Amino acid sequence: MRSFFEGQLFGSIALAALMVVIWEVVSGLTFVIPSPAATFAVLVSNLTDPSYLFDMQVTAQAVVLAFAIGTAIGGSLGLLLGLSEKLRLIFEPLLIMLNGIPKIVLYPILLPIFSLSGSKVVMGVLFALFPVLINVSTGVQEIPRVYWKLARSVQANAWQRLVHIIFPAIRRPLLTGIRLAVSLAVVGVVLSEFFATRRGLGRVVLQSYSHGEYPSMVATILLLITVSFAISIALWQWEKRIH
Repeated sequence: MRSFFEGQLFGSIALAALMVVIWEVVSGLTFVIPSPAATFAVLVSNLTDPSYLFDMQVTAQAVVLAFAIGTAIGGSLGLLLGLSEKLRLIFEPLLIMLNGIPKIVLYPILLPIFSLSGSKVVMGVLFALFPVLINVSTGVQEIPRVYWKLARSVQANAWQRLVHIIFPAIRRPLLTGIRLAVSLAVVGVVLSEFFATRRGLGRVVLQSYSHGEYPSMVATILLLITVSFAISIALWQWEKRIH
């Protein structure tokens, strides 16, 4: 087991080193992509700037709120669909259709309804809820029938079935949905900040691009990718420990 984790660590370090080398080569071919050294220098400078830290806070708050609401709604709807075949027959085609729609096209409709700050949270919710909904619904449907027979035999009530049967049985698909929802909530919020917002990292990226400040743009993108990747890896490791 120890050698396995050591192999994973070595592979991750080797992959990161390879990506840095490729990044360095590509930066010499186009002025749009700064070198790794220049990018990290700008990132360190940004992280000491109060205005930039405030933009980080604005985006982080919107992402956390969108993720929490999206997970709650997606988990609740997934649970209902997983438990009710009738509801699945009625709503599953509609949900598949909605999931296939590019959600960013709805932003002009959401903007006048929810205002600048609220619309990006709603957009993040729309991005985050579907992976949780789909994974929870599928996980509930795949619970072995013997579990339900056992619950009936001991006359378990709805709360006992939820806590002692459903939640333990769907831990892995639920965590998979949550892992996807984290990254998608970031995507939804940051994309919304590109279009209409006064503060946030999406606005920083857009302004940096407009002003030709490419090191700042790439540094902010790198920060968003790194945070999302770190959270996803942590959740993935947790998910793998569940049997």
